[in-house]
Amino acid sequence: MRTLLTLLLLISSYTSFSQAVSARIDSVRKLVELTFNEKNGKALYALTNESFQKQVSEAQIVQVSSMLYNQFGKWNTSEFQKTTNGVAYFKTIFEKGNQNFFIGLDKNDKISTLLFQPYKGEVPKKDYQVASNNPMKTPLDLRVDSLVRPYIQMQHTAGICVAFIKDGKTTTYSYGEIKKDDKQLPNADKTFFEIGSISKTFTGILLADEVVKGKMSLDDPINKYLPDSIRKMEFKDVPITLKTLSNHSSGFPRLPMNLYKKGDDANNPYQNYDAGRMFSYLKTFKPFREVGVNYEYSNFAVGLLGTIVAQQNQVSYEELLLQKICKPLKLKNTKISLDATDKNNFAQGYDEKGKAASTWDLNMLAGAGGIRSTTNDMAKYVEANMNKAPKQLQEAIDLSHKITFENEQNIVGLGWHITKRKGNTIYQHSGGTGGFRTFVGFDKERQIGVVVLSNSAEEVAMIGMGLLK
Repeated sequence: MRTLLTLLLLISSYTSFSQAVSARIDSVRKLVELTFNEKNGKALYALTNESFQKQVSEAQIVQVSSMLYNQFGKWNTSEFQKTTNGVAYFKTIFEKGNQNFFIGLDKNDKISTLLFQPYKGEVPKKDYQVASNNPMKTPLDLRVDSLVRPYIQMQHTAGICVAFIKDGKTTTYSYGEIKKDDKQLPNADKTFFEIGSISKTFTGILLADEVVKGKMSLDDPINKYLPDSIRKMEFKDVPITLKTLSNHSSGFPRLPMNLYKKGDDANNPYQNYDAGRMFSYLKTFKPFREVGVNYEYSNFAVGLLGTIVAQQNQVSYEELLLQKICKPLKLKNTKISLDATDKNNFAQGYDEKGKAASTWDLNMLAGAGGIRSTTNDMAKYVEANMNKAPKQLQEAIDLSHKITFENEQNIVGLGWHITKRKGNTIYQHSGGTGGFRTFVGFDKERQIGVVVLSNSAEEVAMIGMGLLK
């Protein structure tokens, strides 16, 4: 968990980057350094944009910058490391230690991304060549290896499986191990991974399916589907709608305040979040942000959406998933509940330190991140999203791709995050649970898709985006 000391704010998504942007960022970065050394938190706050300021107060910035200065002293210099999707990464050298520093700007050169993290130095590497089934013969083989090999050679990572889809042909690659020291490569057809927040795209399609069939409307207020005992979910007379639940503009927080109770397993944080807790939270929650105006990623919002859509059909979320998406797309290994055979093929997840992690069971928030799947099933899912779905599902998939929210860097359909660059449009989503990191993305115009599933808590989105480029 990031603390207030190490995290100011991270609001970023995939954007293009150029030398001109690099120069602009460095110019603003120097102003950040100057205001920091002057202990002028108010001036630092003035460099941020409106979206940032709606989520972080001036008092918080003043507090965090003061704490950082007290702990690390004067900011001496910054060493540029790299740029990733419009966000620049620096190693910052203070009098008493080092920090990682991330900064990104909006189109008006105001700060939209500002993040300090502990500097970890060089990541320890394995002292042996990790096994792979990559034949290393084609340009694609070599490109995949160039992106995956640095990842899998990290000491704390375990296994990774990649699918590259081009013009209807899928090529898969496996590296590492399903479980450390078992010397068993992940199997693209059999090995299950927790796909985490990629589940949100399934929930978006389930909502879209209800809409195209005339059973629900994107602009329906959510109170239409909630018990009468729950107050109106609205802010300044603007109701929270099904659409705003899906595109992260509802104003709901990332997680509900009653997610945990004394005695809950912190290693499986969502396990006990049942219907009682969900509706108890809604009864006491009073919306306090504008609806449909600002992007704020919310697991609770999409989890609630999944529950609403399932209850509308009088089935569980998993039953609806299997009936409406998995059966038509022939996704035999995409599910939430695993039987004995599935569990034998379920990869062991590992945390950021390389230690075995518990599985995550999301209960009532399953629509936000509870699905498990295999690489080949996810490749079929990506293909279906590239205009190759059965007729009864195609209209819903197409609707899930339509933009429902756009604000600066954040462009969202129903679940899908959308990136426009150099004439191409990429639809993507990443996922993460206690011991897994995942990514799916595709470009319909070029008919290219990518799936990356890892049983390690080390981000894989850059591998996926690297292949899509």
